[in-house]
Amino acid sequence: MGQRISRVIPVNDGAVYDHQSSTPPTPDTDKAEQHLHPCDEPLVDIGEGDAQRREEEERREAWGEEEEEKEKKKKNREKRFWRLPSFLKAARKHLKMIRPGQTEVQLIESPSPASSADDDIMCRYELGDRLGVGGFGVVHEACRVEDGLKVAVKDVMKTHDMEYLTIPGHPNPLPVEIALTLLANEGPSAPEIIKLLDWQDLRDNYVMVLECPSPCENLVSFLEGHGGRLDEGLVRHIMRQATQAARTCCRRGVFHGDIKLENFIVSKDTLQVKLIDFGCGDIMRKSAYTTLYGTMEYYPPEYRVKGKYHAKSAMSWSLGVILFAMLFGHFPTGEDLQKTKLNLWSEPRLSKDCCRLICSLLQHKSKRRLDLGKILHHDWFQVLSLRSATFAFVV
Repeated sequence: MGQRISRVIPVNDGAVYDHQSSTPPTPDTDKAEQHLHPCDEPLVDIGEGDAQRREEEERREAWGEEEEEKEKKKKNREKRFWRLPSFLKAARKHLKMIRPGQTEVQLIESPSPASSADDDIMCRYELGDRLGVGGFGVVHEACRVEDGLKVAVKDVMKTHDMEYLTIPGHPNPLPVEIALTLLANEGPSAPEIIKLLDWQDLRDNYVMVLECPSPCENLVSFLEGHGGRLDEGLVRHIMRQATQAARTCCRRGVFHGDIKLENFIVSKDTLQVKLIDFGCGDIMRKSAYTTLYGTMEYYPPEYRVKGKYHAKSAMSWSLGVILFAMLFGHFPTGEDLQKTKLNLWSEPRLSKDCCRLICSLLQHKSKRRLDLGKILHHDWFQVLSLRSATFAFVV
């Protein structure tokens, strides 16, 4: 999922209610205040006269008033307690990122998560081989019991600083990865985005059930299987889909945050590419971001220099790094980047349009970088697709 840099947006509890310690105060054992029950008070001798009887009655009345006052305060506290949850719920509607102490299982129409903590999502699937492990999660190949569909099951352990996101249609905050994957799947089916089929959010972990094209592998493994670098025509076919995936995310309000080779899977049979792993992402916005969760090799230069960046220009840079890496089997060097900055970079075995696109994407200044929405209109993509062309490679 890439290197994750701490990004916690605190919630000011004091703006909602006065913070109270969860540990009750320790009583002072050196002092004690005793309130006698009326039946425990010493008897007054009748012969002492009316003055003593009046004194006794005054004590009883004082005790009664004290108890009545305590009862009123208790009822007022109870009223405030029952109003608090609804007040907090209303306040949370204005928050985007929060970090609650505990989440509940969500109930939505599609995809359908397990309806309760007792309805274990794992009962619906038979786990197979482990596909990968990293960070706090593990991914297994699995089979859906009801129809035999092959899927991928991702189980992620929660951490104390895990972030949550509120999105439309879900009353409770969700882990960022679940929320952004749901948003990326909204609208018409997008073949370039991994589909979320099922999910469950529990106290200590969350589970995601994703489509699993078989056989498939990520682009790093795909490169290794093809000698470390790919033919320009095949790279064009992959880049067209990778760029479309980034654009689809933007249109649906999702900033993926970790566009890299490892986060694209490709079908060995159809060469269809899908974007995966939204755990480093955020909601799209026009203003600059000041933190990055992704992988250092794909960081745009403006983040290294100024400590801030914009989503679309950062994705253009990341796509440029991916393009270069697929063609050469390594990341661009400092010398390469100096030449792309001056539009002087070239490679004899590549077409002029390909060299121009690399220079356009790997521009040091973000304002000179090719806009994400214009990449697919570049001359390099205005050729026959892979379906209509023949390339000298063996899958």
